[in-house]
Amino acid sequence: MATKTPSSQELKKKKKKWISILASSEFNNYEIGETIVDEPEHAIGRRIEVNLMMLTKDPKKQNFNVYFDIVDVKNNQALTKLVAYKIQLAQLKRITRSGKNKLDDSFVYNSKDGKKITIKPIFITKTLTYKTTLKEIRKAVRKFLTNYTKNTNSSQIMKDVIDNHLQKEMKNAVKKVTPVINSTVKMALLED
Repeated sequence: MATKTPSSQELKKKKKKWISILASSEFNNYEIGETIVDEPEHAIGRRIEVNLMMLTKDPKKQNFNVYFDIVDVKNNQALTKLVAYKIQLAQLKRITRSGKNKLDDSFVYNSKDGKKITIKPIFITKTLTYKTTLKEIRKAVRKFLTNYTKNTNSSQIMKDVIDNHLQKEMKNAVKKVTPVINSTVKMALLED
């Protein structure tokens, strides 16, 4: 039995090249890495995970990751948009303590520019509290976040989460119900 020999066209391989990946405008288009592609258009749609400390140069942010989607390629540079912010699992375990309540919530909000954003806040109460009080905290946070997101565009919401402004505002909104020692965002996810 004869085997088919590959033609010269089949043997030709496309030469791959490196393109740099730039962070979104929230991070002043800082270069976050490189990727190798045969055609620059093939990079579109890829998701990149970056530690927040690398972008902000702030060691306090080492327990958080941000995610970017590549949306365009120009001049061998991949342009991205910020799509998610997440806390690392080890940090979540570190902030929970015995003798205190941990309150999780998750809700989808609409931003001023019409995009949907999922925000998952976490609160640690100062002492053990009643379930009715936890319910009131959840209600107060949802009311605050609904008002906040409908008056703010999605880019500013993500910037406020990264800069810790939203967490401080949530803590202020909740302290009328009961004192909390920690207010953080487990995840913020932009949906198209």
